[in-house]
Amino acid sequence: MMPLTKSPRLRYLLEKMGVFDSLSAIEKLPRRYEDFSLTPMPSHPSDKERLVLLGRVDGAIRRPVRFKKASLVRFPLVLSNGGRIDVEAWNRDYLASILKAGDEVTVLGKWDLSRRVLSLVSVRKGKVPPQETLKAVHSLPDGLSEAVFQKFLLRCFEDLKGPFVDPLPPSIREKYRLLPTLDAYREAQFPTSRENLFKAMRSLKYLEAFLYELLIVKRKDMDRLKRPLHERKIDLPKFKEFVKGLPFELTDDQKKAVNEAYKDLSSPFIMYRLLQGDVGSGKTLVSALVLYLNYCRGYQGALLAPTEALARQHFESLSKLYGKNGPKVVLLLGGQSADDRRETLQELASGEADIVVGTHAVFSKGVVYAALHLAVVDEQHKFGVAQRLALFSKGETTDVYMMSATPIPRSLAQAVYGDLDISSLHSFPSGKRDVETLLYGYHDSRTQEAVRAALAENRRVYVVAKEIHGSDPRRSAEEIFRRYSLLYPGKVVLATGEMDASEIEEALASFRKGKTPILVATQVVEVGLDVKDAGLMIVYDASRFALSSLHQLRGRIGRDGKKATFVLLSDSDGAEKLSILLKSDDGFKISEEDLRLRGPGDMFGTKQSGDLSFALLDPVSDLKMLSYARADAIALKEKEGDDFEIAVGYAERDGKSPLLA
Repeated sequence: MMPLTKSPRLRYLLEKMGVFDSLSAIEKLPRRYEDFSLTPMPSHPSDKERLVLLGRVDGAIRRPVRFKKASLVRFPLVLSNGGRIDVEAWNRDYLASILKAGDEVTVLGKWDLSRRVLSLVSVRKGKVPPQETLKAVHSLPDGLSEAVFQKFLLRCFEDLKGPFVDPLPPSIREKYRLLPTLDAYREAQFPTSRENLFKAMRSLKYLEAFLYELLIVKRKDMDRLKRPLHERKIDLPKFKEFVKGLPFELTDDQKKAVNEAYKDLSSPFIMYRLLQGDVGSGKTLVSALVLYLNYCRGYQGALLAPTEALARQHFESLSKLYGKNGPKVVLLLGGQSADDRRETLQELASGEADIVVGTHAVFSKGVVYAALHLAVVDEQHKFGVAQRLALFSKGETTDVYMMSATPIPRSLAQAVYGDLDISSLHSFPSGKRDVETLLYGYHDSRTQEAVRAALAENRRVYVVAKEIHGSDPRRSAEEIFRRYSLLYPGKVVLATGEMDASEIEEALASFRKGKTPILVATQVVEVGLDVKDAGLMIVYDASRFALSSLHQLRGRIGRDGKKATFVLLSDSDGAEKLSILLKSDDGFKISEEDLRLRGPGDMFGTKQSGDLSFALLDPVSDLKMLSYARADAIALKEKEGDDFEIAVGYAERDGKSPLLA
């Protein structure tokens, strides 16, 4: 089979984003859609009003104005229906080379009333045809354009026409009037109308629910998922000796969680357990001890993290914790050099490596394990069902240990996770952290006083925004970064989800070391970062965040035991909701309040950051869909028998990936 790309550069970029074959490419759903349906230019547009306008570039594009790592491009636009406006774009230097005077363009942006300019979101040359007004926008690594990725997607759909196996039986598709899965993915990637896009998303939602319930039925029939009789036993004295040598005392909750995992690993049945706990309750240490238990029975373990930055952090902490005489820990990332990747793969296949830490790369098709028996999934809600299936299938009898820092009420957890065993951590290893939560208005002078005080004490400062782009000083990370760079020159760095993984890691490294003690970021800092010297966090437009997300963010500061300050900036409308955080720092109570006050859509944050176990489903509002999917999964199991297989859309290709062939 011919490879889908012969370009080493494109192949490298695709691997970085977890694309290893045609199916994994089309499964990379857009993070948002831009609607280029034209809107008339109002005579008096309101602030932040969304506009889609057709016009011609009137004069040359002005050279970019630079602000540290940000830049601003401006150009005038004569509208097709008369009138003239100015358009400005942040970090779009390339516009100066691709647009010229007289070009007809369709611009999408938000009106900045105070400056009377259109803040550009996106631009397309010419008038957009009606069937192309909806445009998918993906999260892509630096160096891979949307146009190139969409051309690649078209080749992937052609490649899948023949060999693709639809995981949904025809009877189920007919029962719920669902689109064929491949058609649903095509419509999701290249939408032809809002109505068709809705049908596609409904079909993919049900597919996710169905695969999820099949996974539960397959892996959680605890009476049947028995270990082989020849499976090795845990060397308990060796494990106790390691725990005895730890430089700290485990909390009672941690001891209980480790004991529960030990019983699972020693039982005749495969472990399938969730460890949930509040921020800072010591989940990472518990998972390290569970991995060590697995090492003490002579098997390999894998720790799966949602980001490269978090994977590197886990790799460093595990290597330090185990020491030179402990299990050998290796790192496997999509962005590794070919030599490093080859060496790691050889060590995993030979059994020389005991534990692998990585992102999606740990379950890619080219990875072979000598004896994988434990999969630990950190922030498991960041991974799709098919991704977890691919990892679990790497071992013959893989124990599964999932972690979540999003505490949820036990009743909801049982409803969503089926018969999943749950361990919970409530106490903190070093006692309660001293974090003061404050609620200020946007223009309160005490905010910058707190920043200056933190810098004077050589402490790190997080500044968190809800959005990446735009000119709104309350929401846009880029605009806040620009303002803080003027206030604190040379001391501010930016990190957003649109940046390349290496750029984010570089920004975080500079922040950790104190070279740039202020980090302006979106919710990429919500999970996993451990910066001991971080003593202040400021969250702009805080009422737009879910309470559980804010609680996650609050857990990033005060980790050195010193007093820390969590500042929420909001208008008066958000005061009632945010007051809950002023009264409580119990993640379980906060999640219950989140569900009660805000409803299911906001329970676990935005879709961009992942909802519990799903990419598309909402775990609360879609429980009815999950219940239908569970009934269908059980019916399929009863029909097919105990040895039925879970289809995930992969067709046999003689063991080769068309991307990497």
